[in-house]
Amino acid sequence: MQRTLLHHIRDAHHALTAIVGLALLMSVSVSVAIDAQTITPRTVPVQMSQQFDIIPSDRAAMGGVSIALNDALLDPFVNPAKATRVKSGMISVAPYFHSQSDARGGGRTLPLSGIATSGPWAFGGLFATQQLDRTQLTFNAPLSERTASNQYITGILARSLGRGFAVGASAYLASLEAEQGVDQLYSGSDRILQNGSAADARVGVTRTWGNERNFEAMLLHSRFDMTHDVHWAGFNRWSPPNILTPVAERSEQNRDHTTMWGAHTEYSRPVGTDGWKLGVLGTVNRLSHPKIPDYRILDVITVPRDPGNTWAYNAGIGMSRTIGNATFGFDVVLEPMFSSTWAEAASDTVTVRGAKILKGGHTVDNTFRFSNSLMRFGFERMAPPTDSATHFGVQAGLDVYSTRYRLGQTDLVRDSRRVQNEHWMEWTPSIGFKLRSAGYEIRYALSATCGGGGTCISTCPFVCGDNVTVAAAPSSGGVIAAPTAALRLDGGRVTTQRLTFSLRIR
Repeated sequence: MQRTLLHHIRDAHHALTAIVGLALLMSVSVSVAIDAQTITPRTVPVQMSQQFDIIPSDRAAMGGVSIALNDALLDPFVNPAKATRVKSGMISVAPYFHSQSDARGGGRTLPLSGIATSGPWAFGGLFATQQLDRTQLTFNAPLSERTASNQYITGILARSLGRGFAVGASAYLASLEAEQGVDQLYSGSDRILQNGSAADARVGVTRTWGNERNFEAMLLHSRFDMTHDVHWAGFNRWSPPNILTPVAERSEQNRDHTTMWGAHTEYSRPVGTDGWKLGVLGTVNRLSHPKIPDYRILDVITVPRDPGNTWAYNAGIGMSRTIGNATFGFDVVLEPMFSSTWAEAASDTVTVRGAKILKGGHTVDNTFRFSNSLMRFGFERMAPPTDSATHFGVQAGLDVYSTRYRLGQTDLVRDSRRVQNEHWMEWTPSIGFKLRSAGYEIRYALSATCGGGGTCISTCPFVCGDNVTVAAAPSSGGVIAAPTAALRLDGGRVTTQRLTFSLRIR
């Protein structure tokens, strides 16, 4: 067994290289590409992803392990061609709650989803309505400024082609009145009104053959577009020696616009005869940032609201093993990214060392080099079925996400250059239970994502990490702010709870 396992791991190394190469090739052939887990840059430890984590999952309490483990609830929404693998239809209702520490807000979401098959066809969809609490409130603020209402809808259509092949397509649209975490990006503001949308379209193909060998590939295009109307109240500022300086109230409007193309490939297969399974994946994304907001973060961020672009990649390996009624799994993923943003001259000309920069020319260039990584571990233990064919099981997991980047900033107006290194980690422990019967399933998952800037006890009482943050939101453009000084933002802690009721369709 050990020799067989080592042999297949060696083969997986070559397969991973081929998959990454195929993803790169696909990105060129369609101008650019997508992935099953969209990769977006995030240069500040602001927790944003929980808002979009609304699709029911069978592995939510297992740290989200996915490379070498199937997820019948989640997989069709990741790659629509996987909807044809559903053996029996399922309708799920999954009330989802998340809250941030220190009164940073939270939300309540009610998703309704379903997958069904008819002959070679499979179809499904999801509709969710969400109430998102705004972080910063003024006294007696109007109701429209206290909470926001978001709606999400997804449609899936897939067909089995025979000989193990299947194809599928899906479309997703979100109408957004707020995005989690944005309030922390405008320090000192007393009102932020948001409005926008997110959308993506996916085309996927899968192939199953032999001894449960699986291959999949997917292309995706997504768009994220939000407008931020920000207001700062006027106040009087004292400065020595007892000088009172009035600061006038002000308002500004910022736009956050990102488009993405991506390609994703994945391969998995059993290893040996002892319940082992091996999976590898490769992804490439190309993000365009036509408009970047002018954030104000604790007076250390100055971000040009001018264009930028990002190339993002990942390569990962996962293994799982089933021993009787117990299942173990882990994923390891590397995510290098390369981002560039720049500021443009707003006036007619800017003089730099005797030379003139015309309107629209670069005044500041920012280059980011990310070396992020992700590790996940999950465990599930199902009790043997009773006479009524009912199973009860427990799940536990840990997700650790590390963000590390190097910023090179060139100021062409001041003729200066600086380098800044930033890094932090995210630790997300999870636990849950599952009750499975012949006609229904009930799941509960609890997780806590620790934030940076506090002590271990205050941020996450049952697991300790360094400065931590969350993975980029899958339906967001991320945050690509160029710091002008060391980051001091406290990301806080986000606690999530999900209760899922699933009914099988005969």
